[in-house]
Amino acid sequence: MPVSIFCGHPDLENSSSHQFLRAACPKGVDFIPVPTDYEDNFIQASQQTFLASERVYLQFPLYWYQAPGHMVQWLQDLLSDDFLDQYGPSLVGKSLGLIVTIGSPLSYYQAGGKNNVSLSALFSPYQTLCQSLGVTFLPAFVLSQFHYLSEADQAKQYVAFQYYLLNPERGGFSQRSRWLIDYLNSCQEDFSPALSGQLELLLDAWQGRLEELELLEAELPKTRRH
Repeated sequence: MPVSIFCGHPDLENSSSHQFLRAACPKGVDFIPVPTDYEDNFIQASQQTFLASERVYLQFPLYWYQAPGHMVQWLQDLLSDDFLDQYGPSLVGKSLGLIVTIGSPLSYYQAGGKNNVSLSALFSPYQTLCQSLGVTFLPAFVLSQFHYLSEADQAKQYVAFQYYLLNPERGGFSQRSRWLIDYLNSCQEDFSPALSGQLELLLDAWQGRLEELELLEAELPKTRRH
């Protein structure tokens, strides 16, 4: 499934958080920086990428509760009347998600918080846009206060971001666990022989427990909602 990310950071090369996200992109995901001074040929190329992708992400820092101005203008130019008249039906069934970095704590973005507005409310224009285009609006991935994250927390975000890009609707515990088992198996060659052996034992045990859990879940009586 073709996946593309359009990144609208106005100073991408000097943004540690967005370079981190860029480095975390799995192979096969097309990462496309949106220039602040793009030309018509970039819009045309963006439109072709949009049409060829099953899932598109818009990545940007939150500036005064919205995307940077050039990202907003790019999106307007991308979805021009001529483009939608010709290709609008081809967009139906695609998915669009947001990858957003914020410099303040997540707790600020809620009713009664410091900003007194939720991120869901700020993202609602994109949800409305998707609804009008027949595009599925995906849950957002939000990276908060990257500069304050420890190395361990950055590593967690690295894996969580990869999972999000490939499984944007998150899934249940079993799905997340199986994805992580496959992910760690694919990384074993990057570890020392001793650590790789320990990891293999851990994954085998995890796999066995997961299968036991799934068997137990299958035997449980199904609850009925009234």
